[in-house]
Amino acid sequence: MAEKLGIIFLHHNTSPEARRNLASIRAHNSDAVLVTMSAGEPFKNGYTLQSTPDLKPLHALDPAQSPDWLLCSWFTQRQEQCDKWWIVEWDTFARVSVRDYYRAVWEYPFVASSVRLPYREPEWAWFNKISNLPPIYSSSLVGGVPFIYLVSDDVIKRACTTLLEVPITSGNGELRFPTAASSCGFPPCGYSPPRDRITWIQWRSLPDERAVFHPVKRIFPVDQSLLKPVEERLFSPEQPGLHHE
Repeated sequence: MAEKLGIIFLHHNTSPEARRNLASIRAHNSDAVLVTMSAGEPFKNGYTLQSTPDLKPLHALDPAQSPDWLLCSWFTQRQEQCDKWWIVEWDTFARVSVRDYYRAVWEYPFVASSVRLPYREPEWAWFNKISNLPPIYSSSLVGGVPFIYLVSDDVIKRACTTLLEVPITSGNGELRFPTAASSCGFPPCGYSPPRDRITWIQWRSLPDERAVFHPVKRIFPVDQSLLKPVEERLFSPEQPGLHHE
């Protein structure tokens, strides 16, 4: 039996770009449980940081670099149970299913596009921005970039629980979450298939390829007429796999 897949879409608002990217992910993963987690305006029936006031100060330290605290907020509220989770930020666009994209590494508990290690990539800026690191993490420092991860449910449980109990208050989410997971025995595995389209260079137009694209923040022109009916299909009561069904 195939493992039950969940997708966690982290976002800050419900902009046309966020809706378009979310719609692309849903369109290629109709079998997945889809949840949305917002730092600000939520999607209909979505989770919001406002529901976890204790985590708001941690997220507020650097909102643009804190997807891990959004993930922890969802973890403390969640109603869904899945075997595998694909965690993505709002600027991820899909033209392929999660199962197809990660088929070669599906069995690994924690998959990131690229792994950063302090002895191998000491130039990675976030290693130099860590201060007051709790001792439990000192031998587990690692980064996973960008914040697009395929993880087992155990990884989310262990890493989020650890971060909530022993917070890291410096660095960014791409360092904190992988470091917490590594301290629990789940270091990230790097995976970048041929012609990978997950990068750090913003996409202005998308080639017609079966791929996951990142970062996709704004592409012109955006057909605004398509967004409302897509959103209605995404968040209708009949749509399976959404929070608060």
